[in-house]
Amino acid sequence: MASTASIAVAVPCALGAAVAFAIANVEQMRAARVTEAPAEVSATLLVRLVRSRKWLIGLATAVGGFGLQAVALFLAPVVLVQPLIVTELLFALPLAGWYAGARLHAREWIGAGLVAGGITAFLVVGNPSGDNAHITTFATLAMSVTAGVAVVLLVLVAETFAARPMIRASLLALAASACFGMLSVMTKVVGRQFQHDRLHTLTHSQCYVLAVFAISGLLLSQTAFRIAPLSVTLPVIDIGEPAIASLLAVLALHETLDLSSGGAVGVALSASAATLGIALLDSSPNVHAMQAEVTAIVLEHTETTTSPDVAVSEPDR
Repeated sequence: MASTASIAVAVPCALGAAVAFAIANVEQMRAARVTEAPAEVSATLLVRLVRSRKWLIGLATAVGGFGLQAVALFLAPVVLVQPLIVTELLFALPLAGWYAGARLHAREWIGAGLVAGGITAFLVVGNPSGDNAHITTFATLAMSVTAGVAVVLLVLVAETFAARPMIRASLLALAASACFGMLSVMTKVVGRQFQHDRLHTLTHSQCYVLAVFAISGLLLSQTAFRIAPLSVTLPVIDIGEPAIASLLAVLALHETLDLSSGGAVGVALSASAATLGIALLDSSPNVHAMQAEVTAIVLEHTETTTSPDVAVSEPDR
């Protein structure tokens, strides 16, 4: 059980990470939109993004956020820290709208508030606890294979929706959230290993699993940010990441949630609120208008030749 003092430090670190991730996501989204790259998921996008000063600034900010998140995960349970990261929505969406010269309407604010509030309420009703950070090699392998297969399947399905960018981006964002969920758990594990083993941490498999999922999540999230508004992709990541991280933490690290009758109802209601928030954002006319602009920008900076039916297809659902 994490101490009150540890949680008192972990919570502001998690909130600081949320602000950093919000700024980073907006900066990286702006760079990804105007970077020439193939239409499909390709490492070429990351190779070209590293030449962008704007994207590198976003990456540096994300690294700072990841450092704060790592401190929070070192001090408190994954199931407490990860939901707090969702508050980045309340910073990222207004910032993205300001850059685009678009004002968020009541529908978007309510949607963002429901997502952030629903996940934050999960903290209160779920009463997460646990301080274990040890995981066996077998458990690491099982988690990695399961998450890896899920990510590959989501990407394959997403690529069948090339003519429907909002659906494609949502699926890619979900795949990215699976990577980031694994990353969160591995960060806690590797951080504790480093505390005891220092450089010998490099001999543990978890260190390399962390690196693979970090790079994969980065590629998938940047591809999703490139083809759809943040109001479509970021809520999916911000719900998927803590949900997957919490599930893995409960299964592999034996963290606990209050799933008594009252707690289970509260968790269900908070999840419903977050899901409703995504639905409001996803169906917003303002978001669909922004999607049309995003599609036009991306088509100008896509190297691969699209077929005529893709080029003229509707940009929204």
